[in-house]
Amino acid sequence: MKNEMREKIKEFYENQKFARITRKVAEDWDELSRGYIVDFSNDFVVIQECDDFRLLGFNILPIKDFKKIRYNNNDKYYDKIMSLENEKKNIGIKTKVDLTDWKTIFQSFRKKKKNVIVECENPEIDSFTIGPIKRITEKSVFIQYFNATGLLNEKATKIEFENITKIMFDDRYIEIFSKYLRERKKKKTTANTV
Repeated sequence: MKNEMREKIKEFYENQKFARITRKVAEDWDELSRGYIVDFSNDFVVIQECDDFRLLGFNILPIKDFKKIRYNNNDKYYDKIMSLENEKKNIGIKTKVDLTDWKTIFQSFRKKKKNVIVECENPEIDSFTIGPIKRITEKSVFIQYFNATGLLNEKATKIEFENITKIMFDDRYIEIFSKYLRERKKKKTTANTV
């Protein structure tokens, strides 16, 4: 099954076929990813996401979560429209990432000072963490989360590798928001005078 899935991934990558990937992210929970496979390793796939016939940012997905990759008549027609709209000419990864393991993936982003979104789509955890990478260990990553007003948390959020189901990068949302991040203002302490 693993080798069969890897062969399929290779075929989608080499032939630039539109992929509809069903991923099992929890016991009774599947997620869908749609787009073009632009890079892969033994354990990970980088997919350039698509929505409404437009290319978006990139997702790194662990292959162990893959249930199936579909390319039926619906997907073929979507693919054809992407060609007719001249979108397929823009397929391609911008940031090269070392896909050996979670640690090398995060080291690649940290070296390039790239902000990322790290998700755990398991409904029991359901986490979404966006921001710069502050620290990487053997089993986890620490992200300095920023909120919807662009304020960076003082303390980084720890995320265990085993809980990650998706990393997003080079996405318009991340790129624009990252230009406007702010530090929290330190509260002034007043000295007591006697």
